[in-house]
Amino acid sequence: MNFISPPSRAAFWRTILIITGTLPLLSIWNLITLAQEIGVNISTSVSWMAGIVSLMLISLTVILGLVIGMSKAGESLWLRFESIDRFNKGFGAGLILIALAGFPLISSNSFFLRILHFEEWVRMLAFWSFSLAGMWGIKLFRKATTWPIALIVFLLCQSVLQLFLINLPSITNYPFAMGWSETSRYYYPSLFLSQLVYGEKFPWPILHPSLHALLAPPYLFGAPLWFHRFWQTFLRLGLAAWMVPALLKRLSIQERGLKIFAGMWMLLLVLLGPIYLHLIPPVLILLYGFSPQRPARTWIAVLLASVWAGLSRINWYVMPGMIAAVLYLLEVPIKGKNLRGYLVKPASWFLVGTATAIVSMRIYIALSGIPDAGSFYTSLSSDLLWYRLLPNESYPLGLLPAAIFVSLPMWIVLYIRFRSRRADWHLLRVTLLIAALLVLFLGGLVVSLKIGGGADLHNLDAYFAILLIVFSYLVFAGYAPEDGRPVQFTPLSWGNAMWVIVIPILFLTQSSISFKTYDPAQTDSVLRKLQAEVDRVNSEGGQILFITQRHLVSMGLLHNVTLVPEYEREELMEMAMADNEEFLAVLRSDLDAQRFELIVVDPLTFKILARRRAFSEENNVWVRRIMRPILCNYQLEESFPADDIAMYIPQEGGRVCP
Repeated sequence: MNFISPPSRAAFWRTILIITGTLPLLSIWNLITLAQEIGVNISTSVSWMAGIVSLMLISLTVILGLVIGMSKAGESLWLRFESIDRFNKGFGAGLILIALAGFPLISSNSFFLRILHFEEWVRMLAFWSFSLAGMWGIKLFRKATTWPIALIVFLLCQSVLQLFLINLPSITNYPFAMGWSETSRYYYPSLFLSQLVYGEKFPWPILHPSLHALLAPPYLFGAPLWFHRFWQTFLRLGLAAWMVPALLKRLSIQERGLKIFAGMWMLLLVLLGPIYLHLIPPVLILLYGFSPQRPARTWIAVLLASVWAGLSRINWYVMPGMIAAVLYLLEVPIKGKNLRGYLVKPASWFLVGTATAIVSMRIYIALSGIPDAGSFYTSLSSDLLWYRLLPNESYPLGLLPAAIFVSLPMWIVLYIRFRSRRADWHLLRVTLLIAALLVLFLGGLVVSLKIGGGADLHNLDAYFAILLIVFSYLVFAGYAPEDGRPVQFTPLSWGNAMWVIVIPILFLTQSSISFKTYDPAQTDSVLRKLQAEVDRVNSEGGQILFITQRHLVSMGLLHNVTLVPEYEREELMEMAMADNEEFLAVLRSDLDAQRFELIVVDPLTFKILARRRAFSEENNVWVRRIMRPILCNYQLEESFPADDIAMYIPQEGGRVCP
């Protein structure tokens, strides 16, 4: 499994010692900062002082080893590190299992979650420590494996395991929404089957139709909430995992070990963005359907993917045609072809694919039952928050530094590969590939800067999808050179391989395995109180508005609720951020008239945030445009803060506004 150029023994172990000596020092900085934030006096706390002293001793010991390694005695030190003959294969297998279980157990520990959850260097030190143990385990279990390969393989295995484990806690019986938009993910799919679910037909979803179509099948057989959560998790991981064999098939990698290594890294990168689950099908369709030798098959793939993209996100309208064009540039050389003739196909796929996506969405709008087409394009009129390009309270890394940090290692490798194999490439092919990546990078940044975004890199999903494809073709020798000769795979250098692999791992290790704990008796009590209020309002002939927790209605956790389809929270937030005055005027009119006898929503706290606070703009438009009209006309009846649920009833007499 020769997928990297091995470093010298000294370079490898010095790198290990530098990282192992630096992480404890950075962890000490984390702990000192944390102590100041929570008011701990380190000098009088035995446990805190012991922890810091222990980390300091570890760092000093490792630094001493590094100093020895720089001297003539270094070679003997490396040989001592590599002396594993006295241990057997069984010990190595046990060490691998312990190392694999260690970080998940520590990072999901209640103390760790409560105290050290946000201390990134402490987390990284724990992950690195178990990775070193796993490296030794792999080397003991399979002594023919080189030390650098053992380290990289364990880092990838540990990361993929962590990736799956952090998704498992979302599969739970907890009856209420976990997170701001979870209830929307389970309510909107029901609208496609509203006749079956509610007994009457309602308009289809405005937001992300393709996503909610994918999440609708559990309603066909009345699945419980835990299965809806399982289905979403299965799709998220399953579709992302499906991209791996689809791309590997195009690359035609023969060596099994290299294929496994490449697949694990691809999976990490796909889910790093992340590419949302409903945006993966267009990529899959093109990876399987594109064929330079079969134009009809390619056109079918482009059209099908474009129809799906049109039902997904507006910034993905261009993606099917662009993916086809990029695959064409990678797999079809220019030599022997007229330049104009060479460009006709990719240009046609791009233009026709984009037009198909636009038409697809217009047809959906016509069939949706929603009269105002403008409701589907609110993102075009929402504000751009340019300051989020740089580090800020909503995203401490900042969009631009984070995007560069994640993708720069791949760009460096691309530069090295393009430069070292200039004879393989026509300048036009390289220029168009780079132009496609830059356009998607800039477009993704602009989309991310829209109010409501900017907290992670998911709006750069199109850019990362194309970057993954281009990078994979160049690194794993899947492209077609101008001279027509087969391209031989060239191993990455040790430094480049580590940089490319470690970047997604750095982000992944900041996520915890956190299981939802709740008291079933308490949640049943809340459900009974909600049901009692529903029954009261029904007996009085009134209407009930569920702004949140609508899955309680769609999944039958509450009974005899007549659904009011307007004013679901995610829809309200979209209209508030876009300042859709026509929509907001109707909302204010309904609230002023106290149309609803009961409103179920999360507890409303009227508070305007200064710009230095995280998501201040989103909070403030919600407070001013949605919350204030509610609180001017309704008063709190009962609140359940542990479950983020509150019930509001009409104010009587003179109305009071916050």
